[in-house]
Amino acid sequence: MDIKSPLPFETSDKAHANLFNRMVNTLVENDNVLSQQIEGITNETLFILKGDQAIQDGSVSGEEYPIGITFMDIGQANDTGYPTRYGFVKNEKISNFRFVQYYYGTGNEAGNYFDSTGIWCRHWWTGSGWTDWHKLSGFLHTNIGTTGKQLLTKAEYQKVLFNRKIKDSHNNFDIKNNRFICPENGMYSVNAGVYIESFQRYANFELSIYLNGIRYKNIAHHRQRPESPSDTGILNTGLYGAANVPANKGDYLEIYIYANYEGDVSRYVSDKSGWFNYFDIMEIGGRNFPRV
Repeated sequence: MDIKSPLPFETSDKAHANLFNRMVNTLVENDNVLSQQIEGITNETLFILKGDQAIQDGSVSGEEYPIGITFMDIGQANDTGYPTRYGFVKNEKISNFRFVQYYYGTGNEAGNYFDSTGIWCRHWWTGSGWTDWHKLSGFLHTNIGTTGKQLLTKAEYQKVLFNRKIKDSHNNFDIKNNRFICPENGMYSVNAGVYIESFQRYANFELSIYLNGIRYKNIAHHRQRPESPSDTGILNTGLYGAANVPANKGDYLEIYIYANYEGDVSRYVSDKSGWFNYFDIMEIGGRNFPRV
């Protein structure tokens, strides 16, 4: 950029004219220096950290990052501490006490790799270090049904055998063990339902979400005592409910049912379709805050 010098100011008052002209010349010189610096800067040299400057290990202290807005490419096929194996990072740092880092997945969904799409962020503060990654987009959705009938053992809690994938966006449902495995820390919305083949007898049914093998929340409860008991009169029952479950990476969620009833005629989870028997999980948040 060519910066032209203005014509000198002339007046009969030489002292004031010289003072004004010196000030103008200083401004022009500063503009020329700034112009040369700007011309030598490109987006790549200003923002992108390459080679040894790119921090591939996500556990490195936030104090190792430069001040300003910087970008880094993350491209290692191993566990680097970033949310996915491939993506890029944007750092926004004012100081060691004001630093937020964003991670962007590659967005490669070839072959249904939807887990490579998403945005995460975390914060650095010198006194406490990195926060957990907080997921902002790219949430998963899983919907699982059943196949065939399932015998309900009287007066016992037993796992509902969800084993038919209807949707499993990020491939996190373990069909063999009838459980959902959480891919990362966060909040999960769980909806579940079963349709029970029952009769006109006293019965007590409960449906619960189990977290890591321990009952976390009871989401449905039905008790019946018909006036005219019968082991042949049909009185089928649906149990449906929902709850939010905070969980960590590697935790697993299952649905359990309790069935107690009078008489000797067995009860079953029916072989109804996914409209009646379902285990539906939606990821709704990217942090699992500690309990009080």
